[in-house]
Amino acid sequence: MLNSATADHFTFGARTIDVALAGESSHHGLPLAQLHEIHAAEPEDSSSAAALSLLLATRTQMAAKATDRPIIWVRDRGEAQRQGRLYPPGLAELGINPDHIIYIDAPDSIAVLRAAADAVRCAPIGSVIVELAGKNPKGLDLTATRRLSLFAKKSGVTTFMLRNKAAPMPSAAYSRWQVAAAPSKALAGNAVGHPVFDITLMRHRGGLDGLNARLEWNRETRSFQEAADIGAVPAVSGIRTDHEKIRANA
Repeated sequence: MLNSATADHFTFGARTIDVALAGESSHHGLPLAQLHEIHAAEPEDSSSAAALSLLLATRTQMAAKATDRPIIWVRDRGEAQRQGRLYPPGLAELGINPDHIIYIDAPDSIAVLRAAADAVRCAPIGSVIVELAGKNPKGLDLTATRRLSLFAKKSGVTTFMLRNKAAPMPSAAYSRWQVAAAPSKALAGNAVGHPVFDITLMRHRGGLDGLNARLEWNRETRSFQEAADIGAVPAVSGIRTDHEKIRANA
């Protein structure tokens, strides 16, 4: 397993994809102090996308040696009422301290973006998750993502934009990931297995795309690892794979 960070980068912890993300550079993983997008592949994958955003936020804080700093989660108040909040005992099972998460419920998408911009500019914050639902949330455009990206770079606060039911649109995000739930391997005594995610890199500022991985979260190490092969897709592929086919064969 790689260290949680290489220089100013953070990693998944799964060597194959971390090395692949380096491309021609010497830095494994993804850069800190940037905006990264996490998209649910289908509406039913929204919980997986939310979980991945939070787990990656945890990885960024480990990399920055800022695990005592809060994670700010900004979302639309209506969406919060429809979807509910994260379940604290479930977070603890993932190795995450629920007390380190601060929720901001904004009245609409424009207020979400304003609150997120304020949060990202605050250097003492560990990381920020901006949740926006719908195909084209009002106020979300290239300018808005450029603003978040710029603030993240200045403050050092890594930011994740969580999108559900999203339509492709121009963005200043450093990377864009598509996430789907994947089957997990049962633990001893037929206990529920660790969370598993199918992820696909849709966009990367360094020119990479089409990387696919099936990753399992390990709460003890607070890192990802390649999931056991129980009908999984290959750990990493250099060419884009049809996501619908992946889901059908999983």
